[in-house]
Amino acid sequence: MSQVPSRPVDLVQVLQRNAEQNPDRIAIRITGQRGLSWHEVDRRAQAVAGSLLKSASPGDRIALVFGTDADFLPALFGCWYAGMVAVPVPPGRHGERAISDARPAVVVTTDDFTGHFPDRCITVEGAVVAGLSAAPVKAEHEVAVVQYTSGSTGTPKAVLVTHANYMHNLRMLDEFVWSIGPQIDQTQVVSWLPQFHDMGLVLILFATWRSGTSTIIPPLAFLKDPGVWLRTISAVRGNVTGAPNFAFDLCTSKVSVPEVAELDLTSMAVMLNAAEPVRADTLNRFARHFGPAGLSTNAFAPCYGLAEGTVFVSGVRHGGSPRTVRFDRQALQIGIAVEEHRVGRLLVGCGRRPEGLSVRIVDPQTLVECGPNQIGEIWIHGPSVAKGYAQHDSAPDAFHAQLDGFDERHYLRTGDLGFLWEGELFVTGRAADAIEIDGRMLHPEDVEYTIERSIPVLHGRRCAVFPDGHEAKGLAAVVEVRLPLPLDPERQEMIEFAIRKIVRIEHGVELAQILLLPTGTIPVTTSGKVQRAKTRASYLASHG
Repeated sequence: MSQVPSRPVDLVQVLQRNAEQNPDRIAIRITGQRGLSWHEVDRRAQAVAGSLLKSASPGDRIALVFGTDADFLPALFGCWYAGMVAVPVPPGRHGERAISDARPAVVVTTDDFTGHFPDRCITVEGAVVAGLSAAPVKAEHEVAVVQYTSGSTGTPKAVLVTHANYMHNLRMLDEFVWSIGPQIDQTQVVSWLPQFHDMGLVLILFATWRSGTSTIIPPLAFLKDPGVWLRTISAVRGNVTGAPNFAFDLCTSKVSVPEVAELDLTSMAVMLNAAEPVRADTLNRFARHFGPAGLSTNAFAPCYGLAEGTVFVSGVRHGGSPRTVRFDRQALQIGIAVEEHRVGRLLVGCGRRPEGLSVRIVDPQTLVECGPNQIGEIWIHGPSVAKGYAQHDSAPDAFHAQLDGFDERHYLRTGDLGFLWEGELFVTGRAADAIEIDGRMLHPEDVEYTIERSIPVLHGRRCAVFPDGHEAKGLAAVVEVRLPLPLDPERQEMIEFAIRKIVRIEHGVELAQILLLPTGTIPVTTSGKVQRAKTRASYLASHG
């Protein structure tokens, strides 16, 4: 193999460096299966590239349709070896919709799914058996991946993420990890997030960046048995992982004290908590429950990111536990952050932005930058901001926003609301989900979190809160319960009374309607986020 630069300038060179310097180290493995070494990933990637170049051209889009499979990694790098654009999509109907939208030239998949694409697909194993190979093709385009968003607030969007975006974002994530964790000799990433998910993909790429190892757990295995995540960390001495906030709650409620006693979590250096509001009580309960297994609270790493920003936006801190601050509830509802030491709402900071990235808080109506401690829309500028959306009709101005003033730079409008407090970013929720009632702004995820913890039969159940009726004059709550339905009237009245009371006390609003549903009814994204828009549409269709 030819010598590669000591400081790779693109992702293919990162893989070549790993194959040259650590050929026998496991690159990626699925729990319970044999892994692939860096040498094997590189060899298989070249074989995929050779097969792709027989039926597609540099610059073409290539769909990657994989379940949880180690061959996803050589398929991904095979696209880049061939100078093509990877489009990771899930198997099944969600993936089929993405494929119809992306119009790929070829589908790379496994034997399990070839029957769905009889005319235009290859497998990694088939490419290896064919004995083809290809040297890296210099891409004449910028785009590395068409990354579909989760679709939690609407139809998934296709984000064009470039090679330069990934290189910059991985450097920032490296800075983030080193600012939090102790010195890590060899990166051991453990993840249950889908490989086609933006955070799941970047965790795998971070292990690649660090010449480490990714151990991947099938998402369904995690949902059935959350403890498998922590048992895997314990078994492989995992030191970097990440998940949405709900996953930490799930582990706390499902992993018993005797099971905790069998775990060794002393190796864990960085536990990213992202993709939805980070809850202080979630972190506190998780720390108390798993502290006996040797988990350090310094490992908790609240952060903020989104696919349009490649993934990572903020999170850098300098050691110590995550920062929590209490803010006056009523002031937050009118858009101002005022510290209230005793009874205020406890928020978790998502760290500082890394070097090279600008984060502004902007009034979404006037486009004027907000003053200190004012809540507004989060805007981002820097090399990690993606190229744009593939669909021309998908918020075309989102990537080219400009402040009202003398700043001529173009910013990404994230659609997320938050504020800066002493240089640290606090995220309050999605602008699209925010509900205005009597001049106050409520975030449905906050009300949902209150409901989910109001009484035992709702603990750990999903909930969706949204405006009631087409004229949106009140709030409706759709709540899953751990009880056979329908309930007897007295039991239902008791549950609804408890929900209304806690929402009134915590948020100062009345619920107009409450609908109790069986567990598993509310639709969620592939990463577990509630799809409120879809839930509300279904609710309105049946309740007018």
